[in-house]
Amino acid sequence: MSKDRPPGSSPRSYDAPDPSAEGSCARVSDLLDDFLTRGAETAADAAPGDPRSDDPAVPSRISLGEIMDALGDRAFGALLLILSIPNVLPVPGLSTATGVPMILLGAQMALGRHGPWLPRRMLAASFDRRAFLGVIRRAKPWAERVERHLRPRMPALAGPAAERLLGLAVMVLAGILSLPIVFGNQPPAFAIALIALGLMESDGAFVSAGLIAGLLSIAIVAAVLLGLGQAAVAVAQQLIG
Repeated sequence: MSKDRPPGSSPRSYDAPDPSAEGSCARVSDLLDDFLTRGAETAADAAPGDPRSDDPAVPSRISLGEIMDALGDRAFGALLLILSIPNVLPVPGLSTATGVPMILLGAQMALGRHGPWLPRRMLAASFDRRAFLGVIRRAKPWAERVERHLRPRMPALAGPAAERLLGLAVMVLAGILSLPIVFGNQPPAFAIALIALGLMESDGAFVSAGLIAGLLSIAIVAAVLLGLGQAAVAVAQQLIG
């Protein structure tokens, strides 16, 4: 750990995590359980009507830095999964706020970095705590069903060498995700989530499914943009004509 880190700053903006630590939560549901426990230690996540939720001393928002700290020293898969879930379900208004960090994470994967790093300004970005943790909680039952099908297989598609190419795919999908396109956020987020699950469990089959879903999401978004463009041209012709 760097001795020159300013007091109070997040270690994520200085030190790369130990990639081996991602295995500290063996299963996806364990990861979500751990994240919810560490991320909801304050009363801000109390149920509506609970008097604790009105405590002014409790932060009502959770920052990206807190999310990374709650995940601990895990590798890219865990963070990509947590950031993609709110766009799969989805939570309105989070596509750009979560998509842009994922672009940077994808770039780091492509460059062969061993663990995620984000600049302090990006770590300071925050979301509504109750909404963010609520959507992660809603995703947990689905994660429990999905993890029954996860197992190490097709290692060539989920290993370190493949991670560089997957980083490029994540960059493209996260770039699409961050755009304000109607109905254009969920497909790429779903594809990123599948890739993240495959990386976490060394499951090349899920990585392959994520890449296929990514291609389909690009086709869907292209079709939406083409339709919007044709509609705009038709409206312009009507106004001019």
